[in-house]
Amino acid sequence: MLKKKKFDLITVGGSTVDISFYSKDGELVSTNNVSKQKLLAFEYGAKVVADRVFTTCGGGASNAAVSASRLGLKTAIFSRIGSDENARIVLSNFKTNKVDSSFIKIDPKAATAFSMVLTIDNPSKEHIAFIHRGANSNFSSKDLALDKVSTEWFYVTSLPKDSWGEVLSKLIATKKKIAWNPGNEQLKDVSKIKKLLPGIEILIMNRDEALEFRKLKDIKGLIAHLHSLGPKLVVITDGEKGVYAYDGKTYYFMKAKTSKVINTLGVGDAFGSSLTSALIYGKNIKQALSWGITNSASIVSDIGAQKGLLTKKKIEK
Repeated sequence: MLKKKKFDLITVGGSTVDISFYSKDGELVSTNNVSKQKLLAFEYGAKVVADRVFTTCGGGASNAAVSASRLGLKTAIFSRIGSDENARIVLSNFKTNKVDSSFIKIDPKAATAFSMVLTIDNPSKEHIAFIHRGANSNFSSKDLALDKVSTEWFYVTSLPKDSWGEVLSKLIATKKKIAWNPGNEQLKDVSKIKKLLPGIEILIMNRDEALEFRKLKDIKGLIAHLHSLGPKLVVITDGEKGVYAYDGKTYYFMKAKTSKVINTLGVGDAFGSSLTSALIYGKNIKQALSWGITNSASIVSDIGAQKGLLTKKKIEK
């Protein structure tokens, strides 16, 4: 019997190659729609000029894995990529960042996931991502190499619409601790999410996503409602205002750090993975929130979803 490889954290979800396209031509438009509060607009029929273009690696599970590895945790990833040039970029990035990629499945038919991230090149740096999910769409419970690894923690990000319930159920069945940041496909089926929440250790979402569960303006009432559905710790981010958390006994709030915004891509992944990493290290909830806020503040100061991620030494300063 082969000996299982032991890890501090295994991330589960997507890996992508991102082209970041910066333009001054876009405008941010506010609406009264709760689920679409802001829209990114360009003149119809116009030729949009790119002021700057960068190629970087991204994807929720990829970002979280690189984040945890830089923080000193022994990290692996369960993901799916193609057999193309973008796959080589993804694997090279994991090698550079000391993430074990040996459990990634190679899809013989689908291309590695790819996105074009269009960012308004002004102080807000708001963005919209055009995504080709490629091999990420074919990720399933069969890609979970659970018989080859040993870990106490999984970090789960956005998963495919057809298989996410099965993937999460299989992870929950391991009885290990799961930090979950649901993606768009999951949030389309709130009733299904509710059934799985008792098996979740940490539920992380932003305020708009949390409102899908109950339309409450009172953040304490909202976070308490989510906690009552089963997770041990609920964390709600609220942009520039800060972050809230509730463990069933104590409410926590921490203000966001102010920093020069160059990029908003990967901010949520940096926050959630850093918070989880801190808890794995035995930090308390306040310290974990501080790690999350500090690393997400660092991310916005650099291009791409991973460049600004901090080491453990830097984040503890």
